[in-house]
Amino acid sequence: MATNWAAVAPYIEGGFAASGRVERASIVDAAYDEGADDDVVDALDGLGSRVFSSVEEAREFLLAQGFVEA
Repeated sequence: MATNWAAVAPYIEGGFAASGRVERASIVDAAYDEGADDDVVDALDGLGSRVFSSVEEAREFLLAQGFVEA
């Protein structure tokens, strides 16, 4: 089930701020550590092994795959 982008964005933005790219592993770990909702974790998990060079690129991917909604 798609979750709202606003719920996912802080994790993606935080991961990007920390490393200059968006990668699933560290972002999902942060979500688990903070007790994020299962739908948020599922959406972040949808990033898979891809590495994104911007928050917007990750957002567009998650929107296109149906993991998040605007």
